[in-house]
Amino acid sequence: MTGSAESGAAASDCISTDWPSSRSDLHPDPSLVRGILPNGLRYVLKENREPRNRVAAYLNIQAGSLHETDEQRGYAHFLEHMLFNGSTNFKPGELVEYFQSIGMSFGGDINARTSFDETVYHVILPDAGRSQVEKGFTVLADYARGALLLEKEIERERGVILSERRARDSAEYRTYVAGSEFALRGTRMPQRMPIGVEETLKKADRTQLKRFYDQWYRPENMILVVVGDFRRAEVEPLVHRIFGRLAAAEAVAECPDFGDLQHKGIEGFYHFEEELGKSEVSIESLWDTEEKNDSRALQATEMRRHAVSLILRHRLQRLQERSETPFSGAFYGSGEMFDRIGYAVLSAEVRPGKWKEALRLLEQTLRQALTYGVSQAEIDRVKKEIKAKLEEAVLTAATKDSKDIANDIIRHLNENRVFMSPQQELDLYGPLLAALDVEAVNAALRASWANDSRLIALTGDTRLDDKTATQEILDVFRQAAQQPVDAAGSTASTTFPYLEKPAAGVLNAVVPFKEIEAERLVFANGVTVNLKPTEFKKNEVLVEIHTGSGKLGEPKPGLALLTAGVVNGSGSGTLSRTELDEVLAGRTVGAMFKVGEGSFIWSGKAIRSETELLFQLLHTMTVDPGLRPDIFERVKRDLRQAYQGMERDVDGAMQFQVLPFLAGDNPKFGMPPWAVVDKVGLEDIRQWLLPELTGGPLEVSIVGDFERDEVVRLASIYFGGLPPRQGRGAVAEQVHFPVGKMLTAEVDSSIDKSILLIAWPTDDFWDIHRNRRLHMLASVLDDRLRKAIREKLGATYSPEVGSSASRVYPHYGMLMVQMVVQPGQEKKVGDEVLRIADDLRRGGVTEEELARAKAPMMTSLRDAVRSNTYWLSSVLTQSTAHPQQLAWPLSILSDFEAVTKEEMGALAATYLINDRAAKAWVVPVARPDGRK
Repeated sequence: MTGSAESGAAASDCISTDWPSSRSDLHPDPSLVRGILPNGLRYVLKENREPRNRVAAYLNIQAGSLHETDEQRGYAHFLEHMLFNGSTNFKPGELVEYFQSIGMSFGGDINARTSFDETVYHVILPDAGRSQVEKGFTVLADYARGALLLEKEIERERGVILSERRARDSAEYRTYVAGSEFALRGTRMPQRMPIGVEETLKKADRTQLKRFYDQWYRPENMILVVVGDFRRAEVEPLVHRIFGRLAAAEAVAECPDFGDLQHKGIEGFYHFEEELGKSEVSIESLWDTEEKNDSRALQATEMRRHAVSLILRHRLQRLQERSETPFSGAFYGSGEMFDRIGYAVLSAEVRPGKWKEALRLLEQTLRQALTYGVSQAEIDRVKKEIKAKLEEAVLTAATKDSKDIANDIIRHLNENRVFMSPQQELDLYGPLLAALDVEAVNAALRASWANDSRLIALTGDTRLDDKTATQEILDVFRQAAQQPVDAAGSTASTTFPYLEKPAAGVLNAVVPFKEIEAERLVFANGVTVNLKPTEFKKNEVLVEIHTGSGKLGEPKPGLALLTAGVVNGSGSGTLSRTELDEVLAGRTVGAMFKVGEGSFIWSGKAIRSETELLFQLLHTMTVDPGLRPDIFERVKRDLRQAYQGMERDVDGAMQFQVLPFLAGDNPKFGMPPWAVVDKVGLEDIRQWLLPELTGGPLEVSIVGDFERDEVVRLASIYFGGLPPRQGRGAVAEQVHFPVGKMLTAEVDSSIDKSILLIAWPTDDFWDIHRNRRLHMLASVLDDRLRKAIREKLGATYSPEVGSSASRVYPHYGMLMVQMVVQPGQEKKVGDEVLRIADDLRRGGVTEEELARAKAPMMTSLRDAVRSNTYWLSSVLTQSTAHPQQLAWPLSILSDFEAVTKEEMGALAATYLINDRAAKAWVVPVARPDGRK
């Protein structure tokens, strides 16, 4: 689309004023309460009990950056920011502080998002009382029609938005924009990136922002979605009273002309972005579509399309496991964007110097599928996978989070789809899945590639001659298309579990922890198993296994970086990753390995009915891990590519230089130079990992909705029956914080942004009373920086403040501030941070500040203690070595509630000493050609 051409249709022609179900043969979730107010505003209410006593209220404006004119680019997002800076009932600066005072966090409980076709505001209320709901609705009504849009606030917020634009800038984002401009040319989308363009952002004033506000923030273009622990009889009258009085402005917008795609046939695209550190090839087909109403037939079509995507992804995964495959990752997808553009895409991240081979393999993989179709075995697998997801949704529906439900409702409404309950979806898709056959799936695959559009792209750090690049790309594609292809080979059948079931071990002791309703099983072989049954998430079972010393015992730098990828990519000793996925198809169980700071960790998850299968999987991965040479080589090549991109990125410098600097250049912190990592071999991983994984001290923690006696039986077999475990963890050395030191890390980057970091040394994790108060102090400092650095100076989009305390290294911890700033502003902004910290050290914390920091934290904690992840990760895990953790749940709420301003002042005086602070600037440097 060129110029500022707009269609002549009035906005009323493109604003939907009813429900997707009113134009469909599908029925909405019967638990929804829906209504339309006389002014046209629609609302959806759904009672939901998780989290307990909380309400998620969302205002969905069905307009985003696609609704901007050329002169308004970025205004939808600018306006989203402005609604937090003054409205009818809240003066500038009042809104965030009010919400903090009642227990809501800015950015978490209060936030908004702007995309191409929507702007969504949310308030997650700290309790479901009538007064809180009424106040929350008043805020959303102010967003809807009460924006003040004061010139002074616009000018101040402009700096924040330009800072956000800077923070988002990256080689990856630039590549995305360039690819969109090529692939979607002729449509409005490439010219309407939500962040906007600097030219229009700098011109934005009250008149122009209000014009967009009045045009699109109209009751008939809004939907209120409220999900939570409330009663309809109390909430629905508030909706009518507060939102019913909203009135649209006289300004009438014109419907935006989305445009039409402007390419046909085979086209090549090349975009060089050296700093990306990787390259990608893709084959894509795009076509214009007409808007469709939801229906049973449409859902059948979309399900068949989804089945195709899963089958092609499975084929690509099998290819990735081959050592000779020229790409490290690949993806297939198809669908529609904005109900206006159909797409099908096959893409791959290529290995260095292998773009031609990768493109040839993608072309042959696609042509193979189109020519020979899919197999019945492949269809059977995806049927099981899709059905398992549907059944899991039904089993866990009763405790689904209100925020997730609200966002799902909004997604359906904005995509013109009917929101159904999990049971309705199972009832709909179950018969459709049963009828799914080879013919239908092959037809869906071929339909996605039936038009003549083929976009063949190479993007990233592969250097070609700009004059001949596209022709070279097309030549490779056309030559590949002349080569014959054979049908895909079938996969061998596999079984699981394949290990002989161990005999149950001897249970030496059952140790009850009555105060927290948990217990510990102690087996004769040295294994301990912690149990905590809960009802927080219906049918959810979580397991974590800790063994060995993890990164603490790493004998050679770089081992930890490679090990997790090798273990997760290898599957088991008998089954490859692909074979394991195939044999577990249709089940919900999953497991992931990682190298922790002080232990090796297996994490697993399943629904209640598959608890034994989860135990079998974790047992197998513990005693028969797969460490495959071809996977090691693939992981190492992939990591090398990641290094290449990070070496040209300010965030990479944080890993390579800043984190080691903050730990006195201890090699176990951050990421070592590639020359060091390159020396690591597979045998190093075997010698490090296997003795600890198969024989080191082992602790299992299980939390969730399980049957206690059954889990004790399973634990006795699969873990109590293991060979004896012995050994002790590695001893942590002292880590030296760089007291009073300064680091300037230079990065060869054209991205115009710097990172500044200031950290004050504190202490380790194990004085829980102090640690909790340091988190509170960080919250106070964060709030002061938000007001001074973001809101007054506009020098950064989002200052990050946190307290980090080591569980492994004695007396090592820090209170840290980090933010993205404009290059050249590091010292100015850094000095302001130090001044604010010094004011806090000298003057302490006010009662009002403490209350605003404490209230959101208490809200968050009340939710946390009713979650499986809290009990698993913060209480039970590693409680064998640290039994004091078992007492923490008894004091967590009362101890945080008891924090005083005097304690905060004492901590600030003790730790916020600027002479002891470490400072780090990460800055882009000029190149010989004058570019940054």
